[in-house]
Amino acid sequence: MSGLTTPPIKVLHVAETIRGGIASYLNELHPQQRASFGASNVHYVVPSDHRADLVAIEDADITTFDRSGRSVTGLFQMLRAALHAIDVMQPDIVHLHSSFAGLVLRPALAARSRRPRVIYCPHGWAFSRETSRLSHRVAKFAENALARTSDRIICISGDEHTEAVRAGIAADRLSLVHNGISRNRPEPRTIAANWPTKKTKVLFIGRLDRQKGYDLLLDAARSLEDVLDVRIVGAAVVGKFDRSKVPPNVSLLGWLDRQQIEAQLDAADIVVIPSRWEGFGLVALEAMRAAKPILAFRIGALPEIIEDGVTGVLCEPVSATQLAAGFKRLLETDLGVLGRRGYDRFKQLYDIEKTHRSLRQVYIEVLQGDPARSKQQTALQSNLSNTL
Repeated sequence: MSGLTTPPIKVLHVAETIRGGIASYLNELHPQQRASFGASNVHYVVPSDHRADLVAIEDADITTFDRSGRSVTGLFQMLRAALHAIDVMQPDIVHLHSSFAGLVLRPALAARSRRPRVIYCPHGWAFSRETSRLSHRVAKFAENALARTSDRIICISGDEHTEAVRAGIAADRLSLVHNGISRNRPEPRTIAANWPTKKTKVLFIGRLDRQKGYDLLLDAARSLEDVLDVRIVGAAVVGKFDRSKVPPNVSLLGWLDRQQIEAQLDAADIVVIPSRWEGFGLVALEAMRAAKPILAFRIGALPEIIEDGVTGVLCEPVSATQLAAGFKRLLETDLGVLGRRGYDRFKQLYDIEKTHRSLRQVYIEVLQGDPARSKQQTALQSNLSNTL
């Protein structure tokens, strides 16, 4: 623990979905915030079907809402649950995670005459994703408009911060707080990670959605069937997954708990992150903590985390062919040496205590307030109230 002596701060985290990286982010951050702000001062609003993804967090600290996939009804249920939690808890800070929570909650809170401070973390900008030109323009317009309703916007990587400034979001609204994870790994269940093969063992951890590039991995694995044995930890969250396209050298493990994932990491030779776009990529930190080399595309924040040829291999452009070439290049290196270098880099740069200290400072700054900005917020709230 950080051992920081901070005056109690009430923080409410709200997310429309947490499966994957956001759940990891919250699980890593929770012990730090709980110790620093007070045991009952950190609360969460999350989907009921994702509640189990928050590990070692008491039911009393979590408010859930029901939803059926990503829908208008689900967003309304999130809004209602969040507003109820705000009325009950009276938080100092409402910390919103990802685009949909930011889209729904920020205008609703700005329309209130009395509201907590609003921190927004996109966890990867919607306008940086692989979508149409019109979608990019709409996303940029929405994020610029809603930025004025945010007391601060947390960028989890230098790339995310740069993209925000390029999109026209005022730099004084932005704070760069790199993601981090605990140096202490959960104890792996070694018996659960029996991986009998003479091939190079490759591990993928993440959602089976287009963003994560699982389809590119399947194609690359098929072309390297003689040399690679691939395990996939995860399942589809948005859309459906076609199991008929899985080659013989790929095994689907579904979602596993943290200890089981650590066991799979211990057994693996390589961790692959074939994402088409990525706000940060916590899996990269988990791999480095386990001293495993990483193969990824040169996109988003991944070049900030992975040193090409030093802690892993970066390939470009995004394609199955380039991913297969990246595997071949990585197999020509000393995987153990790259993994150990990655571990050293992780210890130096990506400790969760550093993340917590930086985020705590952001909370304190927005709570201390800026008189000029407070007047702007009041005027904006009045305008939004009239509009809504």
